[in-house]
Amino acid sequence: MNAIHAAISIGVTELRESPTRILKRAEDEDQAVAILNHNKPAGYIVSPRMMEAMLDSIADRVADTRAKNRLATLNTARRVTLDEL
Repeated sequence: MNAIHAAISIGVTELRESPTRILKRAEDEDQAVAILNHNKPAGYIVSPRMMEAMLDSIADRVADTRAKNRLATLNTARRVTLDEL
């Protein structure tokens, strides 16, 4: 069975009946809402604040990985002067 990565879950039918209420609940509780179709996650609704936090976290991880990769090649770097650039 697929894991549900949210404390709140609703069915597709409930989403169809009142999408605005579900969006408001996600924002008010600052929680992800899992949308289930036949008891399997079909998608998630997150608040704008939660989405921003997730994107910031991803960007931080990408920057961290790039920095670690560059540090690993530091011993092969060579000095250049501004005139050489």
